[in-house]
Amino acid sequence: MVTTAELRTIKHLADQDEDALAWLASLVEEVSYEQGEVVRKEGDPADHMILVLQGGFQFFMNLHGQRIFFDAWYAGDITGVLPFSRIKSYNGDGIATANTRVAQLHRDHLLDFVRRMPVACGRLVAQMTDRVREASRNDARLDRMFALGKLSAGLAHELNNPAAAAKRATEDLRRRIGDLPDLALRVSEHGLRKEQLDRARTALDASVAPPPGTESAIERSDREDHLASWLRDRGVERPFGIAEVLAEEGVSPEALDRLSDHVPGDALTDVVLWAERLLGAERLLGEIERAATKVHDLVASVKKYTRLDQPLERQPVDVHAALDSTLTMLGHAIRTREIRVTRNYCSDLPQVVGYPGELDQVWTNLLDNAIDAVADEGQIEIETCRDGVVACVRITDDGEGIPDDVKPRIFEAFFSTKPPGEGTGLGLDIVNRIVRRHDGTIKVESENGRTRFEVCLPAERPE
Repeated sequence: MVTTAELRTIKHLADQDEDALAWLASLVEEVSYEQGEVVRKEGDPADHMILVLQGGFQFFMNLHGQRIFFDAWYAGDITGVLPFSRIKSYNGDGIATANTRVAQLHRDHLLDFVRRMPVACGRLVAQMTDRVREASRNDARLDRMFALGKLSAGLAHELNNPAAAAKRATEDLRRRIGDLPDLALRVSEHGLRKEQLDRARTALDASVAPPPGTESAIERSDREDHLASWLRDRGVERPFGIAEVLAEEGVSPEALDRLSDHVPGDALTDVVLWAERLLGAERLLGEIERAATKVHDLVASVKKYTRLDQPLERQPVDVHAALDSTLTMLGHAIRTREIRVTRNYCSDLPQVVGYPGELDQVWTNLLDNAIDAVADEGQIEIETCRDGVVACVRITDDGEGIPDDVKPRIFEAFFSTKPPGEGTGLGLDIVNRIVRRHDGTIKVESENGRTRFEVCLPAERPE
């Protein structure tokens, strides 16, 4: 039996009159939990206001297969269903941190509680407001964290490719540069004039490498075989290894014929090796430059996406640039699944005034959902248009669509159609909040084979 003295240990009830506390004591149910016991589990109905008399418990949300700490309540606190709360079920687990006693008041008595203890009710409403505000901040923070985690995995892959290519090219370049002094000495011992070397080099420099994708593997192999045969017939050492490099640079047997016109036979091997090392070194420098440019462009996209160099205040936002940066960040997932993305951008789309980082979350969540919705080799269309001073973005995918019974709930917090551990249920809720914060609108149309989200944002901040 819970006593009125015990109820006075609850900080919100300490100054309540004895009759009111006696009424409350007659209605509450006393429940005890051992340390480590589950007080509430995810999915349990939220039907009691909980007054912690002794001990305490911590509350964890289960997101992406991880248990994320949310809050804790100890002796003297009130939690659970508060007056005017609309919570229906728990979205996580409460675990007792010590041997715990609580008094529970069923939600059916909350209206009487409001009438009998209006002062305490006001305090609890203020607490609930703080809880909702903190939950909203946590939702946004968690969604951003998981979105960044997903993006960082793709970004790491994107960065790894050019970094690995640069590393391989650097190792090969070091070997080639190491060979050049000895080859230059051997070439000089043949007594060749500078004009002869310049002409020999020009004969190969005139070769043009075939554009990527224009030469089949068989054609490339045949050209390497012809080059290797030419080199072998003239006694050049390791002809096939040299032929591979020469073929990649577009060198033909005819180009080698022109080179041999300027070089005596006894010097041909050393001159070909010298030229091959130079051509290979230039090719490797080009690979390193392309890899470094790719890394630079990715870092620039990340910088633009995260807005690290911009103030955290409302400012004009180029929607097209923001969409392009988001596509760069999601590029790995798009390319891995061979998804076709088409962009139909309005030529006179106005800039919108808002918080760039928050708007990036909108595009990231909508595009990420579209990528998840389509099958491999599916299609996503991004279309922009203007309606006076309003900028609209439409993102359409050819996935299976949103079931009619699910559509009304897609903007609810923690509601997700994805398997456990794959969705937070926060993305569209946060998208909706951000769009409203920017005085915009969001609409969805969905049927089998076509789902479209339309976000419209004002180009000027309403007074």
